[in-house]
Amino acid sequence: MMSAKLSLFKNGTIYVDAERKLGNLLVENGKVKGYDVDPSSHKGAEIIDLQGGFAYPGFNDSHVHLVEIGAIAGCADLLGCRTSDQIVKQVAELDAKLPEGELLNGNGFYPDDYDAWSLDDLNKLDQVTKGRPVLLLDKLGHNCIVNSVSMKKCGITAETPLPLGGKVVLQNGSPTGMLRETAMLLAGNPLLALIGDDAVRAGAKKLFDLWASMGYTSIVDLMGAPFGRIFRPEICREMEKAGELPIRINYRYTFYSLDEMEDCLKYVGNDTDMVRFTGLKLFVDGAYAGGEAWTTWKNLQGNTGLYCVYPDDTYGEIYNINRIVENANELGLGIHYHTQGDKAIGVVLDAIEKALEKKGSLTGTHTFIHLAFPTDDQIERMKKLSPHVNTTVQPGFWPVEGESVRYYGERAKRCYPIKKLVDSGIPTGMSTDFSVSPLELTAPTKVMNIAMTGGGDPENHVPATMKDLITGFSQGSAATTAIPDTGKLEPGYWADLVVYE
Repeated sequence: MMSAKLSLFKNGTIYVDAERKLGNLLVENGKVKGYDVDPSSHKGAEIIDLQGGFAYPGFNDSHVHLVEIGAIAGCADLLGCRTSDQIVKQVAELDAKLPEGELLNGNGFYPDDYDAWSLDDLNKLDQVTKGRPVLLLDKLGHNCIVNSVSMKKCGITAETPLPLGGKVVLQNGSPTGMLRETAMLLAGNPLLALIGDDAVRAGAKKLFDLWASMGYTSIVDLMGAPFGRIFRPEICREMEKAGELPIRINYRYTFYSLDEMEDCLKYVGNDTDMVRFTGLKLFVDGAYAGGEAWTTWKNLQGNTGLYCVYPDDTYGEIYNINRIVENANELGLGIHYHTQGDKAIGVVLDAIEKALEKKGSLTGTHTFIHLAFPTDDQIERMKKLSPHVNTTVQPGFWPVEGESVRYYGERAKRCYPIKKLVDSGIPTGMSTDFSVSPLELTAPTKVMNIAMTGGGDPENHVPATMKDLITGFSQGSAATTAIPDTGKLEPGYWADLVVYE
């Protein structure tokens, strides 16, 4: 039998959580054994000298897409592209470098009007890409452009049935290649399947290493988005076995309707120390910054946004949120919900409360993501359901989604009430939602700077405190995993540490 490995961290300021400080920390086989111990009683321990640094419980990015974005590493950089000419120019440069017939990915475009993409624009794209399939994602991850080759390969026509919440932009009865929200699944799932494991592994590894270098010790990776799934947890396990995984992976299975839920059950019980299945992810409404938050009131476009599920069987049982949440509760699974608008938040809260009433208990942990427009009443309802209900928020959205004023006017200035959620006492994690938040806004220190200054607009965005942020990145984010072994440095917890000079 191998003897236990002991490590003693000393000569620094060590925080158990955002408030309590330690003199030293004793770790056995990667887990906290004790603290403020007598060093002379542990002479065989390896001494880790913190050299006056500050050690916190490991930071967790509790909503991120590293596996998916890693899969399209080396894609056409479309950030800043608003017109078809700008998009096609970037695509043409990458097209010239790729082998014939290979899938061409792009990421980052953001037009003034998604529905204005025309057949002429499609023709421009077809001219430079010729015989290869193309999949171009917008900066929100909620809309995409495909070329004619891709549409033919995926069988997309004007008559193709759409999942709830999806739209194919048409001109003169023909699809232009712009696929909005869940309609992206028509192309995304078949085209993403063309990306081999080696490419996914290489791209994800670079991002894992980068996140670790920024001070993260864990992530919650969704391995799925409105455009489809890049669900490759086995790649993360291979990295772990090879000693190449620098960060703890809490992964979720993104599903889109009731009939897909139980596909995830094969992953239950197959956790390793570093790669853990933590439940489901569901899109309830569309992108706030695309004008598709599901609200009880009309936005400046004259509608109430977009819904991907519904509170009854109007669109079929498979899209009934009450049936979905009830089934999750029976299976003991928690769900992360993409909820931007107050209507989206409300229908999910209704469904959770009905599931609780029917069964008498909640068996999973439910996380509300984003929350652009929660009401005070909804926040109070979440608090009553805590700890089975929590949230994760993205301070980086304050500066990057400022253009949403075109959809929401003055309301947009006061979206994402992060401080209100934190002060309510609801466990509130901090996250980036990379790549919606660009790379330069993803380091924990940068997120803290944004949150503590109100995103440069403290009059409308109440700044959070340093304590709020440390708690959010540690205990708050850990709460979204529903696994009580990270987030603080108590005995029995993993000794995941981030150290700052």
